Amino acid sequence: MAMAVIWSHCFALYWGTEENEPVSLLLGGLYNAGSVGVRVFFIISGFLIAQSWIASRSRADYFAKRVKRIYPGFIVATAVCTFIVVPAYASAGWSLVTPGAVVQWAWHALTLHGEVPGADAFAGNPGQAVNGALWSIRYEAWCYVGVAVLGIAGLIRRPWTVLAVLLGVIAGKALLDIAGKQPGGGIIEAVFGWPYAWFSLAPCFLIGLLAQVYGKAIPRSPLLLAGLLAALIAAAQAGAGAGPQGRVAFDILFPFAAAYAVFYLAYSRAVNLPDAARFGDFSYGAYLYGFPIQQMVKASLGLPFAVYVVACLALSLMAGVASWNLVEQWFVRPRPPRPRRPAVAVGGMEPA
Repeated sequence: MAMAVIWSHCFALYWGTEENEPVSLLLGGLYNAGSVGVRVFFIISGFLIAQSWIASRSRADYFAKRVKRIYPGFIVATAVCTFIVVPAYASAGWSLVTPGAVVQWAWHALTLHGEVPGADAFAGNPGQAVNGALWSIRYEAWCYVGVAVLGIAGLIRRPWTVLAVLLGVIAGKALLDIAGKQPGGGIIEAVFGWPYAWFSLAPCFLIGLLAQVYGKAIPRSPLLLAGLLAALIAAAQAGAGAGPQGRVAFDILFPFAAAYAVFYLAYSRAVNLPDAARFGDFSYGAYLYGFPIQQMVKASLGLPFAVYVVACLALSLMAGVASWNLVEQWFVRPRPPRPRRPAVAVGGMEPA
């Protein structure tokens, strides 16, 4: 999914718009490959984080695993952006590295704030953000907390309760779009993120959670898959250009169609997911570094678009490999148990 986001950002950061991105054209401009990728990521995350909660030995164990997965890579990536990328490209250069900048970075890293102050680092690019992909990380972290709340309340194993919450959030977004409202701002947005965005991301995460607990009860049917995808595309084309009201049907269908497609593919005999991950999980690092890499390539090299896309995808994957091997794996891979010291025999008797 990280590659889908990077692919989509190639259009925005090279041309200044994603309107000609193929997935955007297919879906009538309602979603592009990046927005689909982020939402599919939340579907997969809901599935895996529910599994993590169920498998954890304790609440402390669960939160320790989640912190070790999300923070180390994020901290290093934001440090690289703040103290290397921005000074290298901004007109003020290394004078931007001040004690105040360090304090601001530390606070943003602690709170998973996605903004990286960029001065004029990429003033000549169509988009000026240093790392515009980081916004979703805070939402992901709050989803971890949400799973713990559901688990402690005993609701993860009560499908109808979680399904009711899921349908309630979907209905809430539909009502907001029909009314043309996008609530946000204030302390709630500062702490939890934009409320309106939650109406899109929470259903994806919740449906992934439900798939983890109750996925075996869902039939695996190619006809159902084709029907859901066809209905989704039809809803997108019908709602294109009609404003927020035009996307209501699409947004209702998307979590269900996307989740069904993801898990249909994941459990296909033709796909071997353990083999795909045996060298490491490079997706998080690729996601963290893809955006600044795209900005640097655009600012530094006058590449044709096709070459730009290939270069950005390749460099982002390389950054993901580096992030995994140099930072992330040391926190998430289980450490081998320490060898126990042999007990000392007492009075000529060997220990039992």
